[in-house]
Amino acid sequence: MADEKDVRLAKETFATLCKMLDGHDWHYNRDDENYTIKCGAQGDDLPLDINIKVDPDKKLVMLLSFMPFNVPEEKRLDMALAVSIVNNRLVDGSFDYDVMHGNILFRMTTSFIESTLSETAFEYMLFCSCGTIDEYNDKFLMLCKGLMPVEKFLQN
Repeated sequence: MADEKDVRLAKETFATLCKMLDGHDWHYNRDDENYTIKCGAQGDDLPLDINIKVDPDKKLVMLLSFMPFNVPEEKRLDMALAVSIVNNRLVDGSFDYDVMHGNILFRMTTSFIESTLSETAFEYMLFCSCGTIDEYNDKFLMLCKGLMPVEKFLQN
């Protein structure tokens, strides 16, 4: 359970996140009580759904973005291989893949334990995440639809 200091730091962190978004004229929905942001962006091919949560208990800022499609059963093992290959290439963040249900999400986290995060840190988190998601979401979708064989995916 978060103590008063953790809650104060979470509120400050959330305020800095919102200030960064406002500075970029980013449209978003905020829930001050739960320290959450819901927003989106249009990628080159697919829309990006972005959820950001400041968690006072874990002292983490978590950015999650669910892919707007599910992987069909016959493509799930190919997707497991593709997600593993992509994650090995990434410097920050990762794709989480639920092979049982065919769901993929992108996750990036950063901690605010005993620290204050800057707007620059949030810019990096948001824009690096958006770039990474946009780079791979259409490739994952093409693999799902059988438009790209896994062998070609592995060559990219």
